[in-house]
Amino acid sequence: MRFHLPESIWPSSLDARPFASTAVANGALSLVGLVTGMLAARLLGAEGRGQLAAAQAWPLFLATLGSFGLTESIAYFVARSPSRARSALATGLLLAVPFTLVAVLAGVWLLPLMLRGQSTEVQQVATQCLVLVPLLTLSAAPSQALRGLGRYRAWNVLRLVTPLIWLAALVAVRGTDYATVPTLALAFIGATGVAGLVTHLYAWRTLPGAAAPGRSLVRPMLAYSAPTMAATIPQWLNLRLDQLVVIALLDARAVGLYVVGVAWSAAARPLAEVVAHNVVPALAGGKDTWHRARLVYRVGAFAAMGTSLLLLVATPTLLPLIFGVEFRAATSVALIMVLAGAVEATNGVGAECLRGLGRPRGVMVAECVGLAVSVVALPVLVLVGGIIGAACASLLSYSVILLTQRRLMRHPHEDAPPEFAAGMPPKLDPVA
Repeated sequence: MRFHLPESIWPSSLDARPFASTAVANGALSLVGLVTGMLAARLLGAEGRGQLAAAQAWPLFLATLGSFGLTESIAYFVARSPSRARSALATGLLLAVPFTLVAVLAGVWLLPLMLRGQSTEVQQVATQCLVLVPLLTLSAAPSQALRGLGRYRAWNVLRLVTPLIWLAALVAVRGTDYATVPTLALAFIGATGVAGLVTHLYAWRTLPGAAAPGRSLVRPMLAYSAPTMAATIPQWLNLRLDQLVVIALLDARAVGLYVVGVAWSAAARPLAEVVAHNVVPALAGGKDTWHRARLVYRVGAFAAMGTSLLLLVATPTLLPLIFGVEFRAATSVALIMVLAGAVEATNGVGAECLRGLGRPRGVMVAECVGLAVSVVALPVLVLVGGIIGAACASLLSYSVILLTQRRLMRHPHEDAPPEFAAGMPPKLDPVA
C-alpha cells in the first residue's frame, strides 16, 4: 500500500517523484557551493574574494537583463505544449539575441563608471566577464526547456556541470601562482561555456518537435517574458543590490566578509528550492486551482524555515571552521543573512507559484515593492551599520516581498485566464 500525504498538506494531483531527484541535486549543489566558496575564500583571502565579487557582479546583472525573461518563458511554453519543445527553445533563443547584444554594449559603457573605485585589474576582469552575458543565456535556455518538459533527472545532472568544473579549477590552482582573481574569473567563464555546450548537445538530441522557430510562439512568449523580465530585474536587484552598494561604499575586505556571509546563508534555501524548481511545469501543464498552488507554497515555506533554524545553530561554530579564522568577523552578518535567506527562499516558491499560474505580473509587483524598500534602506543602513546594516536591509526587503506575495496568493479571481492569454490558445497545438 502506497503512503499518501493528506490533501491539506500536499495536493494529490501533484506528482512528488520529480522532487526526489531535485532534492538530491540541490543537496549536491549546496555541498559543492560550500566547498567552492571555502576554497575561493581561502585562496584569495577577504580582499581578493571581494575583488572577484566586484568583477563579476555587474556582468551577472547584465546577463539577467540580456535573457529578457525568455529562459523562463521557454520553460512555461514547453510545459504547456511538450510536442513543440524544440520550437519553443529555438524561438526563445532567437528572440534573446538582440536583448543580449544590448546588454553587452551597455556593459561596455557601464563598467568603467560603476567600478571606477576599483583597481585597473578588477576593471579589466569585469570587462572580460561580459562574455558571461550571452553564455549564461545560452546555457540556461536548453536547461529550462528540459525542466519544462519534466525531464528532471537530466536537468538536475546538467545543473551540476558548471559548479563541478568550477570546483575542479579551484582545486587545480590551489597552492600555485595561478590562484589569482583573473585566473579564477577566467575559469568560471570556461566552466559556464562547457556547461552550455553540453546542455545544448543533450537538449537538441532529445527534445521533441521541429527545430524551426515558431512564428505563432513569438507574441505569447514575449508577452510572458516581458513581465517576467520586469519582475526579474527588481528580483535580481533585491538579491544583489546589497552587494553592489557594499562594493560601492566599503573596502574590499568588507566586501569579502559580506560575500562569505551571503554565501553561507544560501544553505537555508535548497529544500525550498526543491519545491520551487518543480512548480512551473506542474501548474502550467495541468488544470490546477489556486488552492493547489497555496498548498505547495505552504510546503516550501515550512522547508525554508526548518532548514534556517538548523543553520542558525550551526553558524557560529562552522562558518570560521570552514572558511577560516579570518572570516570569523562575518559571523554576525551570516546569522542575519540566514534569516533573510529563509524568507527569500519562501519568496522563490511564491514567485514560481504565481508564474506557474500564468501571473508573472504578480511577481513583478511584489519584487518592485521590495526593491523600493531596498533603494531607500540600503544606502542609509550601510552608511550607519556597514555590512551589518546591509544584511538588515536585505532582511527588511525580503520580508516586505513575502507579505506582498501572500496578499497576491489570496487573489479573488481564481478562474481568470493567464495575463497573456489574448494571444494564445489554452494549449498550443503541435506544428504541422
